[in-house]
Amino acid sequence: MNKKFYFIVNPIAGPFNNIRYCEQIKKELLLDNYEVDIVSTLHKNHAFDLAKEKANDTNTLIVSMGGDGTFNEAASALVYSNAPLAHIPRGSGNGLARMLNIPRLRYQTADYLTNGMIKKIDAGKVNDRYFFCTCGFGFDAYIADRFNKSKLRGSLMYGWYIFNLFLKYKGITARFSVDGVAYNGNYFIVTFSNANQYGLNAKIAPHADLSDGLIDVTLVKNFPALLGPLMGIALLGGFINKMPYVKTFQAAKVEISSVSSPFFHIDGEAIDIKYPAHINVYKEALKLHIPKNEDFVFDRRALYKRFKIEKYLLKSELKDFIKKMAYEKDLN
Repeated sequence: MNKKFYFIVNPIAGPFNNIRYCEQIKKELLLDNYEVDIVSTLHKNHAFDLAKEKANDTNTLIVSMGGDGTFNEAASALVYSNAPLAHIPRGSGNGLARMLNIPRLRYQTADYLTNGMIKKIDAGKVNDRYFFCTCGFGFDAYIADRFNKSKLRGSLMYGWYIFNLFLKYKGITARFSVDGVAYNGNYFIVTFSNANQYGLNAKIAPHADLSDGLIDVTLVKNFPALLGPLMGIALLGGFINKMPYVKTFQAAKVEISSVSSPFFHIDGEAIDIKYPAHINVYKEALKLHIPKNEDFVFDRRALYKRFKIEKYLLKSELKDFIKKMAYEKDLN
């Protein structure tokens, strides 16, 4: 077990004080004679640079603390390195952490860091950018672009964008090939997944395996607006693959020739992309530190604490949401 921890902390991920949170974890680790360093990210891609500096240090457990974007930056620097990476989820979606049941409560975190195990997971790659959860184009990428540009964060604002833009969205036209099979048509969403979900337990690829060397492809054709609520339930319920207008399968390689939309996302972050674009998967490319027990274990104390956190977040987001709506009304 590593006796040194190197925390890469995104101080502005989520609504809480991540530096103070990390200092509390540090105190617990110091009591057990572990060495702990904490470094804050200062700008975009800083987590990549910080992790790269430790890529050859096998005696230190690198820990990313932030959202999926922070994890993506740190993990991208450690692909095929010998350094292991742990993650403390502090964002809104936390897709990979939810899939692996990485704890989100402080009193569980020290045990996860000191008693976890290494799992080698795949890394997907779009042109020169790695992804570890999902990537793709369509409505999800459109929402990611709008959300990334918003000054207000949180799940409530994300839900507002989905509700407000769903009926306005007309889908996209795309040409791409999956393992040599050509596809050309109109789509609502096309997602390529390594993990099983976007985040918030919205499972776009319910049967995805992080270590199988394959990409799970989910094609969602344009569907009647009346089916929207049912599609949302299916996404959260983990049975989107059984819905009409949806096709799912696995692949090793994808080539995207053209998309009639400028929006593309990688792990929830909207990016600019050049076509043709190539998607490949690299088997077991990252050493990820995970809990020894990946299965969900009911913990009443944890559930109660999480309820209080979510209640606080909802109130905070609602206040910000009301302020934003009032501001936009004044502008109009």
